[in-house]
Amino acid sequence: MSQPSSTLSNGLLRHMIDHSRDAILVVDKQQMMVVDANQSACHMLSYERADLLGQALAYIECSLQDVFFWEGLHVDAMDAEAIVAESEWLTRSGLSFPVEKRVSVFSDQGQDYFVIHAEDITHRRQLAEGQVHLIAQLQSSLDATAEGILSVDLHGNIINLNQRFSAMLHLPDDLLAGRDETQLFAYLKAGLQDADSFFLNLQSVKDDPNLETEDLLTLKDGRYFVCVSKPEFLRDRRIGRVFSLRDITQMKEAERSLMAARDVAQQASKEKSRMVEALLVSESRLRRLVNSSLIGIMQGNLNGKLTEANDVLLQLVGVTRSEFIDAGMNWLDKASQESHASHDKALQELRLHGQAKPYEGEVIRKDGVRIPVMVGLAQLEGSFEEWVGFVLDLTEQRKADRIKSEFISVVSHELRTPLTSIRGALGLLENGVAGDLAPKVMQLIKVAHKNCQRLGVLVNDILDMEKLASGKMIINIERFDLVAATRQAIEANAAYAQVFQVRYRVMSHPDQAWAMGDSVRVMQVFANLLSNAAKFSPTGDEVEIHISETSGSYKVEVRDKGAGISPAFREQIFKKFAQADGTNTRQQGGTGLGLNITKTFVEKMGGEIGFETEVGKGTVFWFTLLAGVKRRDDRVG
Repeated sequence: MSQPSSTLSNGLLRHMIDHSRDAILVVDKQQMMVVDANQSACHMLSYERADLLGQALAYIECSLQDVFFWEGLHVDAMDAEAIVAESEWLTRSGLSFPVEKRVSVFSDQGQDYFVIHAEDITHRRQLAEGQVHLIAQLQSSLDATAEGILSVDLHGNIINLNQRFSAMLHLPDDLLAGRDETQLFAYLKAGLQDADSFFLNLQSVKDDPNLETEDLLTLKDGRYFVCVSKPEFLRDRRIGRVFSLRDITQMKEAERSLMAARDVAQQASKEKSRMVEALLVSESRLRRLVNSSLIGIMQGNLNGKLTEANDVLLQLVGVTRSEFIDAGMNWLDKASQESHASHDKALQELRLHGQAKPYEGEVIRKDGVRIPVMVGLAQLEGSFEEWVGFVLDLTEQRKADRIKSEFISVVSHELRTPLTSIRGALGLLENGVAGDLAPKVMQLIKVAHKNCQRLGVLVNDILDMEKLASGKMIINIERFDLVAATRQAIEANAAYAQVFQVRYRVMSHPDQAWAMGDSVRVMQVFANLLSNAAKFSPTGDEVEIHISETSGSYKVEVRDKGAGISPAFREQIFKKFAQADGTNTRQQGGTGLGLNITKTFVEKMGGEIGFETEVGKGTVFWFTLLAGVKRRDDRVG
């Protein structure tokens, strides 16, 4: 009868092992090979049982920690209890997954075995990682809020606080490390002007833990905080208290400003009341005076609604007096859409300074005609909401400007052709085409040729200024090599420099500098800066050119060792017809337009221009251009 009982026991044991939820492996302790495995282990590792038996455990485990784990088990004797550790296992297809294994030792007939119970903990790890991620998100949300948050438990220990809370109170590191509520509130008390009310509320919270409080805190450094505290619950169980701080300093300052404004307004109202009677007496005379003005005059509020307008303004926009009285008028409705931004900017200046710089815009007459105007605003005395405006019709001025521009353009173009002929003829005479001339005659021809060249430069500069002012100047932005352009500019202007016995020299530059700009206008920029440097350099000296690369742009410096620019003239250097009297500028010649044109060209190409100077040591004029995209086929020239 013993044999059937043993067979039943072994079969029952095998049934229990195969139907266990845990994966079970039996490993030979000496050879570390799998000698038995249940169905859960085969399913977990995607092996057939016959294929899994005889496999080395090292082919199943893929964690480096397992090597040290098994070495430790072989060296140290195991207790009766199983040893638990985490590992990484590989399926037959090579996919890894985390497991928790419980290892115990089993001996049978003098042979030792390791029995491994393994559980796939992939889901457990995902849950843990999700919790960590959720905690990180919650902390990030706390740190991102505009309020300072502090959480304490029932024993007065600080559980959490965000960076905003620490920054608002300037908490020291040792206080943060201690995480003690008592020390924190003692530190806060030292920084408050009147802490009694706040700490009385804290005491009442101890008597009634479910109480919610709100306090206004005035700090000694002039800041104001609102502190709100509420009990914190977890599943209807109170676990602590949460404090939130909100900085209302700006609100308080605005409140004080509003109170001051209210006082001023009230005072102004009183003054206005005393003046009403006098104003009523002079109103008729003042209205006649306003209506007799040649400038449109209006009075309005911040919303643009006009409360007063003289006859000149009404005629300008095509509105009759009766229409204005019946329906009123809004200035923004009559101003073009493009003028609204300028009007808003003027209102901002009114609030700051009481008056605004005049701006140019357009009004749209009732029949749809656009009229150019200049508008000036000033704040009405005693009022923060009302302003008075002056509107000047620029129609005739624009006509005069257009006539002037056309006249300059026509005269300049008409001068070009004869000037070219005269300069060519004088150049031929100067070069001896007509034979040898008497020294006095030759001297006169040289003077005439030089003055003719100066006149040609003046005509070209005037034409460029006219094109820039009228918007007719075309700027073609393209990619070009700034280093090659610099060398071309030096060659083109070398003859001019020889007149002053000056040389140009490139001192430093990258191999290539692909910049964005109009290469033709860049040559004009170089011509103006190089000629300017040559004129003011000492005889026999060198003008140095440096090209450097900065973040996203290239910088060109033209350095001379002349007398420098006097402090009184530095603010005028880039203005039209700017020439410094008292230096040798007049003797060297020049139209006074070159640097103004140069500045306009550089800015239209997206760059910047400026200078550095020191009297007696020289001047550096510099300009920048945006860097172009480098290409793989670019070659160093």
